[in-house]
Amino acid sequence: MVTIDQATQYLEGQGITLPDFVVTALVEQANTIEDCLSAHYTPATALLIQLYLLGLMGLGQGDKYISSQSAASGASRSFRYQSFADRWRGAMSLLRGLDKNGCATGLIPPDPTRASAGFWVATGGCMQGGGNV
Repeated sequence: MVTIDQATQYLEGQGITLPDFVVTALVEQANTIEDCLSAHYTPATALLIQLYLLGLMGLGQGDKYISSQSAASGASRSFRYQSFADRWRGAMSLLRGLDKNGCATGLIPPDPTRASAGFWVATGGCMQGGGNV
């Protein structure tokens, strides 16, 4: 079972900072697959699956990640921006690669990087003008 503290640390490590109440709700969702995970995976693998799932759930909050940090009173943080589609595919790949039994499949948000295709049909007529110009 993933804890709120573990989730917060993982998400922040990925450059995703969410309000506590959102992290709490996401952790509750991620923990609903605990029975499936414990039936198929070691505790460490189950934890990673839940963390990757949380990463996917929180990914829509931004497209930046920490590229460097400093401290010793010169506190500094640098962020790099990666395309959202690249981050999504990377996180999805980690999750799918680990969750061979599909325990997290039902909780994975729809892929926001896929464009919806539409088929529009319109009917109409041609207006003809009459008379002289």
